[in-house]
Amino acid sequence: MPSLNVLLALMALETGGAETHVVGLAQELNKCGHRVVVASQGGCLEMELSAAGIPHVKVPLHSRAPWDMLRALQLMNRIVADWEIDLIHAHARIPAWIGHFVSRWNQRPLVTTAHGIYSANLGLRTLTLWGDEAIAVSPDVKAHMVRKFGVAANKVTVIANGVDTGRFAASIDPEPILTEFGLRAADPKIVYISRLSGARGEVALKVVKAVPELLRRYPSLTVFIVGEGDKLPEVKRWAEKVNEDFRRLAILVTGSRTDTAAIIATARVVIGVGRVILEGMASAKPVVIAGEAGFMGLLTPELLPAARRHNFSGRGSNQMTTARAILSAVDKALADPKLAAELGDFGREKAVGEFSLDQMAQRVEQVYYKALGRSSYAADR
Repeated sequence: MPSLNVLLALMALETGGAETHVVGLAQELNKCGHRVVVASQGGCLEMELSAAGIPHVKVPLHSRAPWDMLRALQLMNRIVADWEIDLIHAHARIPAWIGHFVSRWNQRPLVTTAHGIYSANLGLRTLTLWGDEAIAVSPDVKAHMVRKFGVAANKVTVIANGVDTGRFAASIDPEPILTEFGLRAADPKIVYISRLSGARGEVALKVVKAVPELLRRYPSLTVFIVGEGDKLPEVKRWAEKVNEDFRRLAILVTGSRTDTAAIIATARVVIGVGRVILEGMASAKPVVIAGEAGFMGLLTPELLPAARRHNFSGRGSNQMTTARAILSAVDKALADPKLAAELGDFGREKAVGEFSLDQMAQRVEQVYYKALGRSSYAADR
């Protein structure tokens, strides 16, 4: 297949799941010989693109303000012309909306990825555009697109998110994190990573609420809470109260970090949803699925099909995330090192065999060629 000039468009480059996905995809496509340009409002992940030699163009794709959208249209058109773009791949509603018009004006196919369950009220349903081909990160997301947005089922390909199994692995050295925070390797640690905003931020508060009882059972325990968002001040406030009560830094609220592989390397248990679960699995750690949409608990072989179907989000569970549920799941792993090791090995095996970054990129590449095959532009190449 010929190499392509691909424009990846997303809102920003902060440390969220979709953003990390785009950076990983850009890196893999680049390795495969494609020329990739990324457009977004920018953020801390720009340096990872720069390190891989992938250009980033700052475009206000995060804003619905009319002047920003007009500016985004102008800049995206310029990128298509200057970089001789063959195909646009948009992640999120605003980039897809802008990408739709740029695609039509320049006769270049548009591919979109739905990273979750989009709200489908009348106004948003009308403004949501899916392009020539669409990708859903899980079967339940595809079903939602077909049912609520009327997208043709044969237009949507399910491709699970991929994880860099070299960057996230059991061999990663935790020493830089242990040194930074003055921790001992032998003491147990829990790592929770998430966006700390809205309902997702409430989950972090439930993790904090579970910590006092965990500390009574495991006095040397340390808990990392990693992420940014509007709930961060509240999470810090409650974490400080726990630390004061136990007279030590039992909960470390770090804010956003780009060295999450090393932080996860310190963990006995990883808590989160989506990409964080895949990163924990790749790192050979037992993982607890705890999200705003539901609670699945410790990921076991029996739970994997349901977890995969719902993108490791907790959707589809009949149990909501509570402090008590988190306590029970974490305690089960901490109290049984043999079980924890078995679940860690199982997770690593599945991450390498089914959720690796290169496998994901190869499947996305096939969607690109499919979109080009349907486009009149393909005849001109």
